[in-house]
Amino acid sequence: MRTKLMITAAMAAAMIGVGTTAVLAERGPMPGFGGLPPGMERAGENFEARMAKMLKLTEAQKTQIKALLDTEREQVRPLMEKMHESREKLKQLADATVFDEAAVRALAVAQSQIEVELIVSRSRTLNKVNALLTPDQRELLAHLLPEGR
Repeated sequence: MRTKLMITAAMAAAMIGVGTTAVLAERGPMPGFGGLPPGMERAGENFEARMAKMLKLTEAQKTQIKALLDTEREQVRPLMEKMHESREKLKQLADATVFDEAAVRALAVAQSQIEVELIVSRSRTLNKVNALLTPDQRELLAHLLPEGR
């Protein structure tokens, strides 16, 4: 009898835990537990406008940074398209009735090269943006960006 009671209590606790997890997961990250820093919510104005406001950018800085970001976006657009195509091909290979490991490996290598170029582009862009900021703005930006950038 005592064993049945303990098993029932354990199952009830597990069900409550699963239910609570599902409810919390549906709500998204709670404040202070991941997600964007306060003031960086994705609603309303775009990312650049929010960053300009938070960093108190001058009009000249805004203009220079916008031009820099626009140029970089144009340069990486072909890479983003290649990455999208590669992901579609990988999905097709994964859904195929016969697994072609050599083709998957070749696509994975190609994707890694694209990822390298995107990482270099992101780093180059951040470096160029940092060069346009004052020391105080750079310090604030370092606190706003996620650690992994």
